Amino acid sequence: MNFHLDLDAFFVSAERINNPKLIGKPVAIGGRSDPYIFSKKRLNRDIIFQNSGAFVSAVFIDKNEVNLPEYFKDENKIRGIVTTSSYEARSFGIKTGMSIVEAKSRCKELIVIKPNHALYHSLSKQLREYMQIHIPTIEQFSIDEFFGDLSGWVEDDKIYSFLDNIKNDIYKKFKLPCSIGIAKSKWTSKLATEYAKPFGVKKIDNIEKFIQDIPIEKFPGIGKALQIKLHKYKKFTLGDIRESKTLLYSWGNSGKCIYDRVCGNDMESVVEKVGRKSVGISRTFDAITDRKELKRRFYILNRHLIFMVSKLELIPTTLSLSIKYKYTSKRKQITFNRLLNEQFLIESIIEIFEELDKYSNNEVIKLSLSLTNFIKKEKLNPSVLDIQRDIKLNSLMKNNQELRSKYGIDILRSAKELL
Repeated sequence: MNFHLDLDAFFVSAERINNPKLIGKPVAIGGRSDPYIFSKKRLNRDIIFQNSGAFVSAVFIDKNEVNLPEYFKDENKIRGIVTTSSYEARSFGIKTGMSIVEAKSRCKELIVIKPNHALYHSLSKQLREYMQIHIPTIEQFSIDEFFGDLSGWVEDDKIYSFLDNIKNDIYKKFKLPCSIGIAKSKWTSKLATEYAKPFGVKKIDNIEKFIQDIPIEKFPGIGKALQIKLHKYKKFTLGDIRESKTLLYSWGNSGKCIYDRVCGNDMESVVEKVGRKSVGISRTFDAITDRKELKRRFYILNRHLIFMVSKLELIPTTLSLSIKYKYTSKRKQITFNRLLNEQFLIESIIEIFEELDKYSNNEVIKLSLSLTNFIKKEKLNPSVLDIQRDIKLNSLMKNNQELRSKYGIDILRSAKELL
């Protein structure tokens, strides 16, 4: 039997540990697309990698945040979106992804707090270590979500009370409320968690009866594109999907995967360690037409991306770059078999950018970079034409990363970042 544990309004709950005065009040944790990364001023920036998981991303933090300007203010504008809100705030219709401005208009008493990622990652790490002691197989799915497998550990008729005790013990030890869903399959346990919230436990015994009238939007993994496709075929509930095996299977592996997950037939295992499949960085900003400024920003994103990959000791073989314009977007990826170094990567980035960006008057609002398809070092087979140069630049990169780890990512910057 599998289960899924989700911390209730995790970021808010974490803040309430340090500030009990927030308990019972409408609170929102706001987020911004890193308002300082493109600054020419030197910050004392580091990265947090305390947790792993399919959707646990790296987080950049500024150690001298106390000296930074107000987080949500940008000149005369209020920036940012809601990343987490308390249940008191949700009663006003405040949702994740809503702008801070709209959230404040819905609830004048709303307390908006800047995220403290170091605290959240620390608590998540402590919780994972606690669960590894009490549960035989644990998979961290995100910073506030975990899957577990209790097969052969707890008898099925005792699982509910066992996990209810776990839920209460977590609150007692960490002051973190959580909800738990239980089912035979991994993804239906995640669905069950939504019906256990807040601070409850939900066990699915009859999957067919349980899913019958649940809207397809509720199921994890059914995104907007698939929702539209299913609606065209008059499939609005999970029960409709269960009765449409032939249709879903005709859509290939993706349709088969969704059908089996919805019906609880996927038999996917809880995996203790999920290898990182990609490392990326992206930033959204006000529209820019200055191509020199866009290239400068690519240099900055490249420096942060290299720092992440080096710290994780990963060897990528694919680079993806995307540009989001005001009304369209472009993307390209290349594969390579090179010993990674900062110079090679930025040269490739600028080359791809110039190839994609044909019209210099188009307004750009977002830049994204990612590295994927990681391999082991012994499988690397670089060209003899590149290897000598790459060895020198890779060695230089490692020396640079040691300094950045010690003194902050901004301690060494390219001159092109400052022009």
